Amino acid sequence: MSEPEQASGQVPETSVPAAGEVYRAVQSSEAFDTIRRSHRGFVLPATALFLGWYLLYVLAQAAAPALMRRQVAGPLNVAWLLGLGQFASTFLLTWLYARNARTKRDRAALELRWDTQDRLR
Repeated sequence: MSEPEQASGQVPETSVPAAGEVYRAVQSSEAFDTIRRSHRGFVLPATALFLGWYLLYVLAQAAAPALMRRQVAGPLNVAWLLGLGQFASTFLLTWLYARNARTKRDRAALELRWDTQDRLR
């Protein structure tokens, strides 16, 4: 950098594209679209399934209290088992999401990230 440029604090213009242009190009790329489609393909059905399971539990509690009070084993009744099932399904869904991300999206997202960083240099 020449002395006048250093004194004024201006950086010489280079051939590096603006960050906004790079990110818009990445967003419109096929690789980004594939990653996003894969993410939505797992998250939307899993969310709908989990929400349906939760609402079924709440509606069963409100609509069929006699069924929910039915003893299953010792002090455990149907409501307790379904409530504990909510916790189990939360952990299962978290594990499935992490596995799905690791096996189907993480590598592609990392490659896209490195490509984006290279474009910004």
